[in-house]
Amino acid sequence: MKKKFIIIIGCLAVVCAVMSAVVAVGNSSVKMSNKNLTVVTAPDQKEAMENDAFKEEEYVAPEIDGTNVALDGRADANGFNDVYRAPNIIDGSRLTYWEGSPNEDSQIISVDLKDAYTIHTVVVGLNPAQIWGKRTQTFTIEASDDGQNYTEVIPSTDYDFDPKTGNQVVIDIDNVKMQYIRLTFTKNTGAVAGQIAELEVYTNDKSNCGRCGA
Repeated sequence: MKKKFIIIIGCLAVVCAVMSAVVAVGNSSVKMSNKNLTVVTAPDQKEAMENDAFKEEEYVAPEIDGTNVALDGRADANGFNDVYRAPNIIDGSRLTYWEGSPNEDSQIISVDLKDAYTIHTVVVGLNPAQIWGKRTQTFTIEASDDGQNYTEVIPSTDYDFDPKTGNQVVIDIDNVKMQYIRLTFTKNTGAVAGQIAELEVYTNDKSNCGRCGA
């Protein structure tokens, strides 16, 4: 009996020693953490603040001299996807758009300006919303007097469309006289075919232009 009592006392002593060691280690850990603790104080904030690292300059679309005569035109294409038809590119809204047929190797869209104008700038735009992510489209621009025989104005070129810069490209043309303008798409990294929400065609001509004024 005495031997059994001695064994119990010994076990209790071992348990106490272990618990003391754990407490000691815990205190040491706390001290170590406190020693390495960095105190950060918040700025005196009276209104909403934005981190400079996340600020982006607001995009301002360039002002283009002249009149967009495409709004008075008639659009046609060699195909379309679902309900995204050619007339959407000249309806004055970037919420609607044309998308070419994915069954065509090249998606071709043209606009009859209804009269011949000397064109200096073409703007190809997509919906500027962020959901329309950045993409690259490849296309040529051609001009015609009769809608049958076209002359290349701008060769096949890659154009980047990015919501951060208005999701549009502004293309300078060397004052080419045309009644018909045609774009031929061969690549779009953001969709199955070429896309245009709005095609703007600018002239400084005054005669025969209902929108240009006197």
